[in-house]
Amino acid sequence: MRPIALALTLLVLTAACETSTDPGLFGIGGSGGGVITQAEAAGNWSFTVTKTSTLPCSGGLADGSLITAHLDVLADGTLNTSASFWQNPPTTVVFPLSGTINLNSGSTDLILSSGSGSASGMELRGTITPTRSFSGTLTDPAAGLSPMFSTATGCEYNAPGTKA
Repeated sequence: MRPIALALTLLVLTAACETSTDPGLFGIGGSGGGVITQAEAAGNWSFTVTKTSTLPCSGGLADGSLITAHLDVLADGTLNTSASFWQNPPTTVVFPLSGTINLNSGSTDLILSSGSGSASGMELRGTITPTRSFSGTLTDPAAGLSPMFSTATGCEYNAPGTKA
């Protein structure tokens, strides 16, 4: 009985000292990047894309291509679409950006479109962490939209990112 009591006491003491924002047990497991603030999510982001083998991908962005975005995040995690945009450097043309960031988990779902009223766009899904990083995927086209850079077969990219 004594070993069980000791083990339970250690478990309770360890849990009491836990300070991780990860929803999993002792910071292990769970999903998302943890609680983030509006300020941590907002700002200028850079994403470097690398094709995956998930979709057949004909055409599309070259591996190592950069996508930049300015996120103007509102208090509820939605983007202020009039002040949020994305670019494909070296071009300086800005394109519309919309979507949401769950501030409780960092879970991110953004639509990068080619223009107002356009039927083409890509979806950037993943997780923003409090440490100014993003991990996720970029899919061209987004569900229900036409491709932007790929052909009709579509492309998926690993798209790690960092906040400037």
